[in-house]
Amino acid sequence: MSDPTSDPGARVAPGEVHGRHTRRQPIGRLNFRERVATSLWFVPLVFVVGALVASKVIIQIDLARGLRGETDFLVSVDASAGAALTNTVATAMLTFIAVVFSTTLVAVQVAASQYSPRIVRLFVRSRVTHVTLGVFLATFVFSLDALMQIRSGEQDIVPAFTIGVVYLLVLATIAMFITFVHGMVRLVRVQYLLKTITDQTRPVIRRDFPDASRYVRATRPVEEPVRLVRNDGEAGVVQAMDLHATVGLAAEHGCWIELLVGVGDYLGAGTPVAQVHGPTEPPITAGDITGHFLLGGERTLIQDPGFGLRQLVDTAIRALSPAVNDPTTAVQALNGIIDLLDDVADAPDPTGWYLDEQGVARVHRPEPTFEDLCRLGFTEIARYGADSPQVTRRLLAGYGLLGDQVADDRRPGLEALRQQLLAAMQASMPVAFLDVASQPDHAGLG
Repeated sequence: MSDPTSDPGARVAPGEVHGRHTRRQPIGRLNFRERVATSLWFVPLVFVVGALVASKVIIQIDLARGLRGETDFLVSVDASAGAALTNTVATAMLTFIAVVFSTTLVAVQVAASQYSPRIVRLFVRSRVTHVTLGVFLATFVFSLDALMQIRSGEQDIVPAFTIGVVYLLVLATIAMFITFVHGMVRLVRVQYLLKTITDQTRPVIRRDFPDASRYVRATRPVEEPVRLVRNDGEAGVVQAMDLHATVGLAAEHGCWIELLVGVGDYLGAGTPVAQVHGPTEPPITAGDITGHFLLGGERTLIQDPGFGLRQLVDTAIRALSPAVNDPTTAVQALNGIIDLLDDVADAPDPTGWYLDEQGVARVHRPEPTFEDLCRLGFTEIARYGADSPQVTRRLLAGYGLLGDQVADDRRPGLEALRQQLLAAMQASMPVAFLDVASQPDHAGLG
């Protein structure tokens, strides 16, 4: 293996690159985490199954003890009162479930119309919603099963532990309902919403811009012949890639693969997927490569830091629209964008090269640079907020902050964005406000 280098951008000899090793991310596991584990049905289903199994076990314990008469476990009831309690709980749970669903749908509708359709995913994937719905359904299933046991047979029984667990579940549903309402109210507040997006994006952007010590100097195999591979299978947005498996595929065939699509790109039918450099026999097909892609209908945050910035930008420009006219929200979104970019301001741009275990460069993937992320984070907000002194002052302060953090080769890009903003201000800002709007201010206008 080649020695690490402290500067991935340093000059290398022909046939050499700076790359990093991959970690295994099986597509099946990524698919489960993205489409199943975070779906609205998975956690509630686990709770329902758990409640059904627990009810059978606890009821059998009660039946084995042969309890009759009144129970003294947590709550003292006879068979009639126990049946009434479980019946009431089972009925009330259906009402609670309807409240949870209706509240969630209202929150989703508000978020989609007021902030951005891309933000709806936060509500659908909210763990508080999943657990609350799961606890309600578990209580319903457990109570229903207990009710059938109490009223079964010739003589009513009083399953002490079962009714005690029903009582505990009622307390749990009350606690979860309060937690759910608090969580939904907090989630519809734009400050918390933007902070959540920023916090979720931070580890992704840091992973895409690793420290320079993660890169090593590596050799690159022969480049000829070159064969273009086009997609002949499923279409969709590239949500993630198993680069470890793709590197293994190239190493197995003794070639290197130049991917032509990155995470977040739309892969349509006939779209060029990759160029295969080097002789391969049998040839690598499009299915061999896209089999290591996770495709879906929308972008996700699994490996796509640009999607986090896109959500913040969409919220900002929606707030700057004439129908909303809320520059304060745009400034709050800018706070998150600048915070994320400042996190990687001194990190080297990703080279896009990935190595096999022998230190040979096998895969190159297009990846956004720091300048790309700056354009994504600032261009549209500058376009729609150029006539708002609060927004322009925050943008200028952000450019100044990042300019102090980045290396010299990145300053021209930030300066170009600053000049672009000043030109837009000259074109759209009333002359009377140009002076105050041109002063950098980290709080906008306070």
